[in-house]
Amino acid sequence: MENLAQKVLQFIVSDPKEWDYWTHTQRLAPVSQAPSIQSFVDFISTHKDEKIFVGGDYDCDGILATTIMVHGLRRYGIEVGYYIPDRIREGYGLHPQTVQKAHAKGYTTIITVDNGVKAIDALEKAKLYGMTTIVTDHHEIENPVPCDLLVHPTNMEPVFSTLCGAGVAFECIRALGLATGYDLELAAIASIGDVMIVKGQTRAIIQQGLKRLNEKAESHISPLANDRQLNEVNVGFQIVPKLNAVGRLSNLGNVNTVVRYFLCSDRSQLFTFQQQINQLNDRRKDLSMQMVNHAKAKCALQEEVLLVSDASYHEGIIGLVAGNLCNAYHKPAIVMTKNQEGYKASIRSPEGFNCMAFLKDFPSYATFGGHAQAAGFSLSPQDYTLFKKYIHDRIQTFQWEEPHLETLSVLPEELSLSAIQSLDQLRPFGPGFVCPSFELIHPEIQSMFPIQNGKHVRYILRNGLECMNFNQTEQEKQKSVNQIYSFVGQVQINQFRGQRKPSFIIETINYIG
Repeated sequence: MENLAQKVLQFIVSDPKEWDYWTHTQRLAPVSQAPSIQSFVDFISTHKDEKIFVGGDYDCDGILATTIMVHGLRRYGIEVGYYIPDRIREGYGLHPQTVQKAHAKGYTTIITVDNGVKAIDALEKAKLYGMTTIVTDHHEIENPVPCDLLVHPTNMEPVFSTLCGAGVAFECIRALGLATGYDLELAAIASIGDVMIVKGQTRAIIQQGLKRLNEKAESHISPLANDRQLNEVNVGFQIVPKLNAVGRLSNLGNVNTVVRYFLCSDRSQLFTFQQQINQLNDRRKDLSMQMVNHAKAKCALQEEVLLVSDASYHEGIIGLVAGNLCNAYHKPAIVMTKNQEGYKASIRSPEGFNCMAFLKDFPSYATFGGHAQAAGFSLSPQDYTLFKKYIHDRIQTFQWEEPHLETLSVLPEELSLSAIQSLDQLRPFGPGFVCPSFELIHPEIQSMFPIQNGKHVRYILRNGLECMNFNQTEQEKQKSVNQIYSFVGQVQINQFRGQRKPSFIIETINYIG
């Protein structure tokens, strides 16, 4: 193993006895023997003549989970319909009105994918209609789920505990003996998109799925990427945002069309779909940039929690804007928009700041949910002033600190093309196996070039290594190059006009004094 890969492995995993696992490609675990999976197989095999409705979700994981489930059940000869709700008009999850429409169209069974454990009202409505309800989901179960069958990683063997929604759907179809290599590739993209822990079956799905994709370009997936060789990083930056963009901009495009795209076999139609997806993603990028610039101008930077509200903001983009503000200023950021019902909001926070703990004591949310670093909520119009006061008061006593970032110190000479390529032996990196941030101490800068009027800066080191600082901060613009103590960031291989060369992507610049 090349020195760089060995250094990275030792940094992440201290016990040499575990190294063998992380340096070898994992095979898929045998099909789950969990009672819930067996019950799923039994039900499907004895109800082939019934109409089944699949209820999905509008993010990358939900879109691909829907595709895998529909693709598999149709190959089994079952009549299958599907629907993913409109993010803005309907919001997350299976809704009672969707159940009503499905029943009216003659569907007798509902299968949810990547959602369902919170759809209490919809599942109870289905029960009133005498419909069979199967919930396949991976989200946290907070209350008993009123369904006929629950397929969830918590009731499967430990190796499946890290599955995303599409991973659960894949295991269901696999248990039926119907999973294809294409389903595996889709499950790999979804696992990356949902940022799952890269252990157990999830690690195997990502490794095996990307291996197939890299051996032979797939007509639905490969055209959505810029690079020919795919890993978890470029999948996460190039493919996943395009799928999420359609769900985010639900006033401009229908996310159900993306499922149609992944189920489509007509090449000319595929090209049309690809153009539509790319156009929506370009629109998403333009909107994001406009909103970020507007929000930055409105920010009260002296505040410990940034709060920006504007009725013109697109509801599907506010989470991206909050993330941008959080990264730019290293503070929790709340971005809100307003519609007829009231305020919709997203919060993003730095490592160490728990959004849910910070927000949980406000008494008047219309809706509220999320995770430690990202949450969403809505408020009625009359509660906005009260919420602003809550944020102001809460931060005075709320204890948090950003964890100290442990970096791996390297020399520029260690970052050769072959050394960076050697990291492929350890991929995928992600939660549970995080690639460290590398630190170049006292970098010998030979030249520097501002890009886009100083928005970005390219540094060339004495040994020829290119270091890119994207979206440099105001503080960085005012500092002298002579004050630079170190660059902290990630390494990658830059591909341009057929040439490949090592590149260092700067995350933080540390200064002397």
